[in-house]
Amino acid sequence: MHHRIVLTGGGTGGHIYPALAVAEQLADDDDVEAILYIGANGHLEEKLARERGLNFLGLKVSGMPRGLSPALVTWPFQTFGALVEAINVVRRFRPTAVLGTGGYASAPPLAAAIALHVPYIIHEPDSFPGKVNKLFAPFAALCSLGMDAASERLPTSQDKMRRNGNPIRASFFKSISRKTAAAQFKLSPKLPTLLVTGGSQGAQALNDSIRDALPALLAASPQIQVLHQVGEKNIEAYRSKLDPSLVDHDRYRMLPYIDDLAVAYSMSDVTLCRAGAMTIAELTAKHKPAIFVPYPFAAQDHQMHNGRYMEAKGCAIVIPQKALNADKLVETVLGLLHDDVKLQSMQKAAQSMSKPNAARDIATQLKKLGELSQG
Repeated sequence: MHHRIVLTGGGTGGHIYPALAVAEQLADDDDVEAILYIGANGHLEEKLARERGLNFLGLKVSGMPRGLSPALVTWPFQTFGALVEAINVVRRFRPTAVLGTGGYASAPPLAAAIALHVPYIIHEPDSFPGKVNKLFAPFAALCSLGMDAASERLPTSQDKMRRNGNPIRASFFKSISRKTAAAQFKLSPKLPTLLVTGGSQGAQALNDSIRDALPALLAASPQIQVLHQVGEKNIEAYRSKLDPSLVDHDRYRMLPYIDDLAVAYSMSDVTLCRAGAMTIAELTAKHKPAIFVPYPFAAQDHQMHNGRYMEAKGCAIVIPQKALNADKLVETVLGLLHDDVKLQSMQKAAQSMSKPNAARDIATQLKKLGELSQG
């Protein structure tokens, strides 16, 4: 049969990138007739979906206002309008199955799927499920899990859960030699390497701590090197506060943005980063240990839940942001980079958690669901 798939999810990359990775699998499948991404109008999911050539429908929808405000009065009407529009779009598109990856933008399309008796799968990327996924889990045909820990917090039966892992783009699994990767950044392939990244926008707390820790890190014996994605909006302010002697240090590279983190991971030994679901999926795909500094203002503190889950599995160390300082960072980084046994143990633990077939598995589940619903 020919499959027609609706993908929905938005707000943050953790909700959007899993859907895009599944879309990549579906686009290469001759049995898939059409794909439609439904998200919030003018938000990140629209930009990313259109960049990848996907058909996109933007709804006028927003998250529930927090606290008393005029928006609290208009929000129910806006949401109802988005639901009506979603029902009309889904009815016209005639999907065989729907995938929801979380975020408020996915609520109207999932509600439309229920109203029109279209089977759907929800994918929960984090260890602590979001509100929309918890709301729609009881009615889902399947619940896909990015992390096993979410199974304890989703209101559905265990037989409906699939431990797929978080899907990431296929190119991330291409083999890149350490020598080739190091040459791209003009660093040594032989020295232990710390990668620092707060995501494409950077993270102020991570930047401040690594700036203060750099003199001690680069003075350490045996030597190490540092590759640092600062964030495009932060690079000039960061550079102005950095010790001038470190700006062009031969064992330190600071960049506003790294086009392909898969290359950076290929030459790194430890990564200092936030604990978002997709960052974790990329790290495990590359079998890399991490030092997580969870973003303390993430919804439901889900990054701390993610980080602690990975720490319990033996492939990460968590430093709460309030405990982050230069001394703590130097102690933790050098303690790992100078301990080959510990590093190898963490690498094996990360490898054991890698789910390289997650996107393919979810795509297959969507197709099977469509086949069952069509008899």
